[in-house]
Amino acid sequence: MEIQKLLENLGLEEKEAKVYLALLSLGETTASKISDKTNLDRTLIYQLAGKLIEKGLVSYIIKNNVKYFSATNPKKLIQDLKEKEEQLQKAMPQLINLTKTQEQETKVEIYKGKEGIRTILKDILRTKKDYHVIGEEGRFQKIVPIDLARFLKQLEKIGIHEYVLVREDLKTKALKSKNSVFRYVPKTYLSPVTTVVYGNKTVNFIWTPPYHAILTTNKEVADSFRAHFNELWKISKQ
Repeated sequence: MEIQKLLENLGLEEKEAKVYLALLSLGETTASKISDKTNLDRTLIYQLAGKLIEKGLVSYIIKNNVKYFSATNPKKLIQDLKEKEEQLQKAMPQLINLTKTQEQETKVEIYKGKEGIRTILKDILRTKKDYHVIGEEGRFQKIVPIDLARFLKQLEKIGIHEYVLVREDLKTKALKSKNSVFRYVPKTYLSPVTTVVYGNKTVNFIWTPPYHAILTTNKEVADSFRAHFNELWKISKQ
């Protein structure tokens, strides 16, 4: 089956599929270059990229007031569309071959909406490593309750532990798993932004609708936030 038709069968519109495939082959690039690759109008590219961002398939960064778009790893399609997993797995080598890998010392990605939150939760599970949270306020369980419940069950199944700093006034409200270790600090020690640190990645969740998750891949940044977490952990209460 033709790759573009397969993506359409998996839920993408025809022009969305064209843009996603173009991004896989181009790597991080601008709307103009996507337009050249797909023969679609540049204004339409922004609209299609916006839809793909909401689906968690594309992210963007801004450099010198210019948006640069990137496609997320195509394996995301398998995780979101389980019923099409067999078909997609057959096509995966071709999709991977389209991906233009760019080694970067620091990478910043922006995910939007509930789908962006889900993308980060799945990425945490893929690492299979313990992680740290600064500023849990119960936002996950309010915004993506079903996804959070599944996520916490997966933590137990995989054996991942989470270490979480929670506001004192939410001591009995924040949802946790058997693998969650909570400690409590005064509200004044925490910002409205929730920070999650896992591996060499740091995510800042901005909870103002439509919600954004800013993912920074950089070991020094992650280590810095972990050090900050450890200092707060020392003064926290059980």
